Order: sequence, then C-alpha cells, then structure tokens
Amino acid sequence: MIFRTIRLIVSAAVLFLTGYYFGLRGIRFYQVISESMYPTLQIGDRLIGEKFEKLHYGDIVILDDPIEKNSVIIKRVVGLEGDIIEIRNNGYLYRNREKVEEPYIAEKAKYVVEPVKLKKGEIFVLGDNRNNSADSSIWGPVAVESVHAKIKFRYWPVKRFSHL
Repeated sequence: MIFRTIRLIVSAAVLFLTGYYFGLRGIRFYQVISESMYPTLQIGDRLIGEKFEKLHYGDIVILDDPIEKNSVIIKRVVGLEGDIIEIRNNGYLYRNREKVEEPYIAEKAKYVVEPVKLKKGEIFVLGDNRNNSADSSIWGPVAVESVHAKIKFRYWPVKRFSHL
C-alpha cells in the first residue's frame, strides 16, 4: 500500500513537472498541412515549436495567417527589421542588396518583389516552395508579435527526425 502511494506521488510529480516545463518553455506541437515549405517540410510532418527570445535569418516560424483569421502558417524568416528585401527578375532573394544563398528552396522565384525596407518590429517571411506559397511576397512584412513559435524539431515521420 505504501509503495503504491509513493509511486502515485512520484508519477504525479513527474507529470506536473513535465507539464510545467512545457508550459514554461512554451512548447507546442504542429502539423504541416500545405506544400509551401517543400522540400524542407512535407504535408503530414509533425513539428515541435517553442517560444523565442530573438529571431534569426533562416528560422522556421509559426505565425498568424494575415489572410485567414484564427489560422496559423509556417514560413522561413528571410528579413529582420532594418533590412531591405527584394526578389529580382533573376528569381533570387537579395537582402540589403546582396544575393542570399538559399540551398533549401524548391526553385527560384518566378516573380519580382520590389525593394521593401522593414520597419521596427517587422520581419519578412517566405515559403521554401517559392512559387507555391502565400507569404510576404504577396502581403508584405509581418509583425514579429504575430509569431507564435520558432520550430525546433521535426519528430514525425521518425525516419526524417531532425533539428530545424
């Protein structure tokens, strides 16, 4: 009887601490539902995201969809406040007038984005599947405060488990 009670208390403590840790770190789970981040992410991939202190170039983030209210989308950060972002008619992304190497994209963009200077608190996000992604190339910069989480891991499918 005493061992059951101790085991119950220890199990409850572990469960509480795990829940507390996930809440404190802002750990959330997401599922990919579109091809906008292909080839990096595929439909059905399961992801783990967490709260962030600072965003960096290349971070994959979950943010509010600027078009569909009460919905979120997954995109890659390509521009931070103060940057000048453009996509020239050669299909390449330029940040502050310098070409950005992007080995993760599906193909070069088939569109042009005129230079846009990001204001304080703004970021520019694009899908890796440039020609099949609703992103900042369409609706412009987004507020950093619209970002919910930075993706840390793909945990499913197991054979493609990776740190992102």
